[in-house]
Amino acid sequence: MPTTRRANKALSGDENVRSNGASAKTVPVRARGPFVLPGADDDDDRHSKPCPAWTCRVCSIEDTPEWMIWNRHVRSGYRVGFGWRGATASVFKWHNDTVNIWSHLIGMVMFVALIVRTFQTTHAGVGLSAPPDYWVTGADVARVERIQYATRWRQDIRRDRDDLRAIDVDLHEKVLKGSAAGHAVHDVAHELLNVTHELAEHLETGEEAFKVDKRRMILRRSLIKTQKVLTALERSGGDDFSAFAEQCRELRTKLKQLQQHIEHVPDDPEPVKPVARWPMYLFLAGAVLCLSLSAVCHTYCCVGKVESEQMWRLDYFGIAVLIVSSFYPIVHYQYYCLPGFRFFYLTGVTTLGCLALIPTCLKAFQKVEYAHLRATLFVALGSFGIFPIFQQVFFVWRITPTPVMEAFRWEMAMAVGYISGAALYGLQIPERFRPGSFDHFGCSHNIFHFLVVSSAWFHYRASMIYLTWRDNYTCEADHELLLDWYHLGSHFKYPSH
Repeated sequence: MPTTRRANKALSGDENVRSNGASAKTVPVRARGPFVLPGADDDDDRHSKPCPAWTCRVCSIEDTPEWMIWNRHVRSGYRVGFGWRGATASVFKWHNDTVNIWSHLIGMVMFVALIVRTFQTTHAGVGLSAPPDYWVTGADVARVERIQYATRWRQDIRRDRDDLRAIDVDLHEKVLKGSAAGHAVHDVAHELLNVTHELAEHLETGEEAFKVDKRRMILRRSLIKTQKVLTALERSGGDDFSAFAEQCRELRTKLKQLQQHIEHVPDDPEPVKPVARWPMYLFLAGAVLCLSLSAVCHTYCCVGKVESEQMWRLDYFGIAVLIVSSFYPIVHYQYYCLPGFRFFYLTGVTTLGCLALIPTCLKAFQKVEYAHLRATLFVALGSFGIFPIFQQVFFVWRITPTPVMEAFRWEMAMAVGYISGAALYGLQIPERFRPGSFDHFGCSHNIFHFLVVSSAWFHYRASMIYLTWRDNYTCEADHELLLDWYHLGSHFKYPSH
């Protein structure tokens, strides 16, 4: 039996459908495929009436204007009669777009947090783990070992500094009570904190003066003096000192660790010069924009026919931005030392992105007959990523570099997520098999939203692998592992800073 829709007046929160005495006219509900704007080819100019209250009823498909129906297998939960205010309040109501809204709102917050984390990695080593020892990087083995040792040394110093800061804060609270022993122990902790600060700053700034034995001797003397003070405090005992016994034991442990660190400072630590972060910022900002526009679209697409068309254009605009911005970190760091290829791929994907935006933004291209054109442009835009990734994996490297293969696995997970999500969305699985059973949770659109967030996260993981690799080895791996014709063809160049 075909699905029918009552041609009655749209319902609002306090309206009831009234019969006019004649038999209700029925209009078949047309299925809407992917990339077809609701109401794009609809001659019905009716507009949802503003909602007079913060709560409005949700309706079944028979009571819903056709321009609001985005999936004929979703039978209920449509927000009919919602104005801008009511649509805003509906974010906290249970309807067939609730999951779509919140899945991307939460995803947006997650990617904002990743922007903050990426900003922290601007200072080498902060929030960015060292490359695993088993990675094949193509760099000089002896130099790699020195860098790895220096990285571990720097991480140990940071852990000591964090521990000492915690002890310092704890002691500061007890010192406020005016204990003389507390003041003495606090001074010891503060002295050790100063030593760890100097050690930690050394590898970040590449301080040449630190390599001089005289400088190391000053730190040794400082620790010896601190050790004597700490020993005297421990021997003094007494009730006044017993409250600080635990902190003294912790300070004694850190004192021994710092003495070892000073004796084993890397003789030739090389300051880490982080590569540019702007491609990562561009991708993360694109993800935030896409998820934000998607949440806005699903919140306000119920306001009216014209507003619905505008919201869906914003949604498609965000998709195009996410696709284009996703290319930048992968291509930039993959071809970091091959500027010709880097420019070619980034220019190509940016051009395709602009072309994909034309049918998205122009009303003339929103008709049903252009649906396949829009879908083809988005698929072509995403498929363009196959070329730089597969070229790098199979045709660039003499020896398969582990960082590239590690990132390649995450990229494959991303591709599976996007493709499977789009396929489920286009085929309307699983709701097509049980119409009405997945109206509020579990429909293809919900699944697609979750897979979009997951796939963007997979892409972030792949990008971080390339970022870590380039941060630690820049162009050194390219010298060792690139195929000969790249060198002979003069493709290899150091990037300008």
